[in-house]
Order: sequence, then C-alpha cells, then structure tokens
Amino acid sequence: MRKRDLAILMLSAFAIFFSLQHEGDFSFKEAWFHLSDEYPIKYEGDRLPPPIVADLNGDGKKEVLIATHDAKIQVLEPHSRRVDEGFSEARVLAEVSLLPDKTRIATGRRAVAMATGVIEKTYNKREARMQVLVVVTSGWSVMCFDHNLKKLWEENLQKDFPHNAHHREIAISISNYTLRHGDAGLVIVGGRMEMQPHVHINPFEEIEMAEKKAEEHRRSAAEKDESENVGTVDLRHFAVYAFSGRSGELRWTRKKENIDAQTSDAAQLIPQHNYKLDVHALNTRHPGEVGF
Repeated sequence: MRKRDLAILMLSAFAIFFSLQHEGDFSFKEAWFHLSDEYPIKYEGDRLPPPIVADLNGDGKKEVLIATHDAKIQVLEPHSRRVDEGFSEARVLAEVSLLPDKTRIATGRRAVAMATGVIEKTYNKREARMQVLVVVTSGWSVMCFDHNLKKLWEENLQKDFPHNAHHREIAISISNYTLRHGDAGLVIVGGRMEMQPHVHINPFEEIEMAEKKAEEHRRSAAEKDESENVGTVDLRHFAVYAFSGRSGELRWTRKKENIDAQTSDAAQLIPQHNYKLDVHALNTRHPGEVGF
C-alpha cells in the first residue's frame, strides 16, 4: 500500500469519526399539536389524505391543510416556540365544508385526496404567488378552491365508475400550463377504482378472499380481459381527467385503456433481444403520448 493511499484511508476514518461525534448538534422539539378523531376504515383508499404544508396566499408564511372525517378542510397556523415555553394546540385559521350547498348530505363528500398548486402565470418574482386547493372526495367530486378557500368550481365524475367500487389510488397534478387561450392553469386528476362486495364479511374471510384474488391475478396476468361494461371505466387502469384551472371545464379525458398484458419474457421487454420492440411501442403509442 502506498503512503498516499494510507493517508487517504486515515483521513476518511478521521472524517467519519468526526461526523459521528458531531451528529447530535440539532434536535427536534414539539412546537404545536392538533387533535383529531380517529375513525375505523375498511379500505386503505378510504384513509384521509395526509396534511399538506403550503403557502396559499403567498405571504411567505406556511399553513397546514388537513382533512377531517366530517367532510371539512381546515387551515392551521403553525407557530414556533422556545424550548422553555413548551408546545400548545395550533390555531385554526379557516375551514371549509365539502358538503353540497343545497342538501347537506355527508355521503360521498369526505376527502380522499388533495393537492395545492399555482395556476396563474407570474412574470414578476416579487409578485405573490396565490395557490389553489384541489380536493377529490370519496364520491368522485372534484372541487377547486382559491387561496381564501372560496369554491371556484366543482365537477362530479361518479357516473364514470360503478357504484359498488371504492378508491384504489388517486393522483392530482396542478400547473400553470394552459391548453386553450383564455384558460388559467390546468388541473389533472387521475384515479383507479376496485370492486367491493355487497355483503359484509369478517376479517378472516376477507384475508382468505384476498389470497384467492391474488392467486387468480397471478394466473390471469398474461391474459387480456375486456371490460364487461362498455360505458364504464376499466378498473385495472387509471382514468385521467384534465380541467381548466379557473373555470373547471373539461379539456380532455381518457377513460379506457387497452393495454397489452404484461409479460416477463426478456425477448419481449429488452430492445437488445427484440428489434421490433421500439417499432411496436411507436405503433401502440396513443396521440399526444411522449416516450421516456
């Protein structure tokens, strides 16, 4: 071993030792708390979305947005205290109800996904960047609120999904990109549902049914199943909707996808093994899709 290599090893060892000795220079202390009620959930998709930290009104101060089980969105004011002051409950700045304006029915109005983003284009860096809040409820209502939690628009997509289905996953994207002249931003909502039984079953039967479904899914992974309902969405894939950020008008949608069955054959997946792979991908690409 050369002297240079030995010096590098010794220097690295000293750096590691120094880092371990000084890794406790910072710590986390409780600054505030917020109490919420816990409700039992049957499906993972029914769980409330996690809190969001955002600056809605662009004043440089962060707010915390949380969803409640009684179909509300609350805006909390986080505050910092000194170590000797302890911590206290966060103050609720504002809250908005997700219930309909005319009929106060809570069914299908609980939030399952939410996101914040900017839809207005700003050319001055000093100008405040107001954000909007987009919420998707369990009844597939998409609602958009401005920075003051005033509802801008609401669209319901329940008609595109069966009534005996629950949410599997939902994604929301908010940007200031516009598709048409006069629009302000773009809100894209994608989601997938899965069927649920009509009758109640105990947890042991549910586990057994889940195992059977997993086995059936493995057996039929290489088969291409067609949707039984022509007017509904294929529950295996995402349904994507794009709305104008300010007005909520539907700009485009993609409700069904005829995707080929997945295969584990390397000759069909790796371009080095199949020279027709790239050509096949180009031919099956839908209009507007870009390859990555």
